[in-house]
Amino acid sequence: RSTPRGAASFDVHATPAVTVHMIHSPATKPSLDARWPLDPDIEVVVTIDVTSRTVDDNQVKISYYDREGRELAVAWLYLTCVEVSLDVDWSRSGRVKSKGKDKDKWTWGPDGQGAVLLVNCDRDSPGAGGTDSGQADIRTPADLQDMSVMLLRTEGPSAIFAEYPVVLHVPESDADKVRVFHAVRGDAYPLYKPVLGPDKLSYVLDHAGHGDSTFYVEGLAFPDRGFTGLVSFSASLLEVPHKDSPGTPIFTDTVVFRVAPWIMTPNTQQPLEVFVCSIQQGSDSNEAFLEGLRALLRKANCKLTVCSEQDSRSDRWIQDELEFGYVEAPHKTFPVVFDSPRNRGLKDFAFKKILVLDSFGNLDVSPPVTVRGKEYPLGRILIGSPLPW
Repeated sequence: RSTPRGAASFDVHATPAVTVHMIHSPATKPSLDARWPLDPDIEVVVTIDVTSRTVDDNQVKISYYDREGRELAVAWLYLTCVEVSLDVDWSRSGRVKSKGKDKDKWTWGPDGQGAVLLVNCDRDSPGAGGTDSGQADIRTPADLQDMSVMLLRTEGPSAIFAEYPVVLHVPESDADKVRVFHAVRGDAYPLYKPVLGPDKLSYVLDHAGHGDSTFYVEGLAFPDRGFTGLVSFSASLLEVPHKDSPGTPIFTDTVVFRVAPWIMTPNTQQPLEVFVCSIQQGSDSNEAFLEGLRALLRKANCKLTVCSEQDSRSDRWIQDELEFGYVEAPHKTFPVVFDSPRNRGLKDFAFKKILVLDSFGNLDVSPPVTVRGKEYPLGRILIGSPLPW
């Protein structure tokens, strides 16, 4: 549209931060004075990867010439480069890395990629009534260690971000599986503001353009029959035509987490701690069994925890009530107890004495095994059925 009447050729010049790419057919070549013919198969592509300090601080100049080489007109393209990047530990190194490729894809295996999220189902907050994931705030720095870090980097002139807001958002289908906290400066210490989760799908970033904003992400739900474990977050740069408009994304960066599954540990692993119930009443007493177990565990150099008869309410079948396992991410691993819905005498033991989740006498896991050529490095979970089926 800017080509003047009578123009036959053009040339392109740009400020140093701009790279000019000339895309053309092999038969089309520039003249000795670096002027290109006005040919329909020529495409000029300009790129810039240096963040602007001011608005329109980079320019591209296009000059048009007639057949005699006289300059007829000049067109200017003004460029402002901003950076908007949402980053996570996509390489699973335990550290957030920038400039990752395919951050919106997740693959299994030692050569795979994609960030990992933990269900925050322990209790780091003293006096809390439930698990940390049940609290919509962060009460202790230890709670942050159970979460995954997500960084939103915004760089560029403040005037651009005043006109084009940056919004962090989560799909509605994922919002009840996660919660996100924004680390902001307080008067004396950092504050952690809940910004995304079951009741909030988007968050407009204040003071965009000034570097990294740190977010902490916690899982609220384990992978299940209706939930694959994959959740995504996006950061979008919006063009807002007027104040009542919802805005149109002109750029979006997306990352994907997978919520770590609960992993059950087989009985063939080296024990660290053994839990057993103490029954003292009459002929049902298991004192002789406990003495033998104590002697065995001294030889095994293993800790023994005895659940009193008061705590167990005379329910000795602790194997039926709970199963041990763990969750793991590159930055953190912690044990998770699976507490069964059996709900007899030991029903409160896991929550009050160990804390964490929901197992049973007919639930177990094999050691690592290969079945029909397929390897199961973590074993296979075995669920028994009631007799006589």
